[in-house]
Amino acid sequence: MFDEIITRYDDMLDRLADFFAYTVTVPESGTLTTEDALLRLGFTPAAVRDPGEPHSSEGISLYQAATGIVTLDWTNPSPDRQEVTNRLAGDGFRHWYLAFDIEGNSTMYVRYGEAEGYLEHPEPGYIPFTHWTDHLGPLSAYTELLVSAYDSEEAEAEVDILAACLAVIEVESGVRLGEKLIGSPHSVLPISM
Repeated sequence: MFDEIITRYDDMLDRLADFFAYTVTVPESGTLTTEDALLRLGFTPAAVRDPGEPHSSEGISLYQAATGIVTLDWTNPSPDRQEVTNRLAGDGFRHWYLAFDIEGNSTMYVRYGEAEGYLEHPEPGYIPFTHWTDHLGPLSAYTELLVSAYDSEEAEAEVDILAACLAVIEVESGVRLGEKLIGSPHSVLPISM
């Protein structure tokens, strides 16, 4: 199952921007509506702009996806902008954040209620005495897949880290990132940072 999903994302990533941030947030029950998401993000519906072009850096695009919310941010990821989208996380929600910057660094953050996990690619060198897999939290079930996305002394990476992370998000959330989602109606949060 993962092989097909990863192959699809490998193909799609060639057509996407050189950098982006993507989040998926789904409630444990019920539906997280666009209006509810706007309030969690600290915006009022009146503050939202009409949709711009897909792949626009004019703000953060907000999409309704089944029972959850997807955000796409087509700028070089920054902690300030991640802080905004992480407001969607919390008790009663499962939240995934994936970012890829212009220098080729990837970050994935997940939060299932109060349980958190993250990974960085390339492997972070600033966490002494702790292997990066110890920080996966709710992603621990995917350790083998995620490890295969890293080079080691013995072998090169077997899969692209972004494709692997997108596959995990799709399997866990049921939300597929693709042209259909990107081209669908959306709102734009006016964020300039």
